Amino acid sequence: MQRADSVGRRMFLVIRLLLPVLFTLAAAHAQAARFDVIDLPGGGKGLLLSGMIGPTDQAAFHAAAAGLNGDVVVTTGPGGSVRAAVAIGSEIRARGWNTLVPPGTDCASACALIWLAGDRRLMADGARIGFHAMSIRKNGVYTETHAPDIDLHRWLNDLGYTEDTTATIVNTPAALVRWLDPIELRANGIEVDLYP
Repeated sequence: MQRADSVGRRMFLVIRLLLPVLFTLAAAHAQAARFDVIDLPGGGKGLLLSGMIGPTDQAAFHAAAAGLNGDVVVTTGPGGSVRAAVAIGSEIRARGWNTLVPPGTDCASACALIWLAGDRRLMADGARIGFHAMSIRKNGVYTETHAPDIDLHRWLNDLGYTEDTTATIVNTPAALVRWLDPIELRANGIEVDLYP
């Protein structure tokens, strides 16, 4: 009986020590985007990126894209990790792929950064693209930050966007989203084509 109590106590301690790790892994998984290979209406394959972009999603994107000969990444979601979005966007641009926001969906924040990286940026009817300044989460509270703006400006400039365009992207308060339609996107130096 004493041995069973000792094993039980050790199991309790192991579980107690692992709980923070398990909660962290669960939270990271819960914030991960989905990457699904899809058939495109006009033929061919595309990669659907949906959901909140997690801090390590660039590896999942790379794995999903590795065997794909398609040239369209369909993006939809509320945002997430800017660092992962920039890595995903850089791979999209390097592959020469296009990006598309599907009908009646939103693509905001980090999702919109991925969409900006497309060789051609497409929007379907009723789709919305939203931008705002970056924020960081500290002690459960999101706070607007402009510390990484210079890196974001540089990346957007490398993609071919002007300083005026990057200012549009980072100057909306983090607590808000500035939704832009195709006319407003073009007026801000962001070329967009309607889909189909």
